[in-house]
Amino acid sequence: MFICGYHFPADMGNDVSFDKVVEKIDENVSGEVAGKTVVLTSETREGVKLEEITVPEGTFAHKAFVDYYKNSEVSGEFKMVFYTNKYQISEISKSIDGAVTAELCKKLDDMNLYRVKVA
Repeated sequence: MFICGYHFPADMGNDVSFDKVVEKIDENVSGEVAGKTVVLTSETREGVKLEEITVPEGTFAHKAFVDYYKNSEVSGEFKMVFYTNKYQISEISKSIDGAVTAELCKKLDDMNLYRVKVA
């Protein structure tokens, strides 16, 4: 099972606890998230830019997008976020971050495309 780009043993099935995912991301971006600005740009399938969203620092979503950006093989300043990743980040963030990222997660659950930039 792959969640947020990390492989978890098959014997865990589809019931990988969010704590395990958070632990993997924390290990990978330890010391790299403080002071980073994470900006998501949403756009339609036709490429029409809809908005720019700043992800709140200190949240799981913030760490997860820093991790995604760091590990993405896509070159460029803005990196496309694959549907699976945005849905997984959204689900975990809803559970961990609660109201802080509720509006962001609602947007991530749509069918628009998202690009992430970390500076």
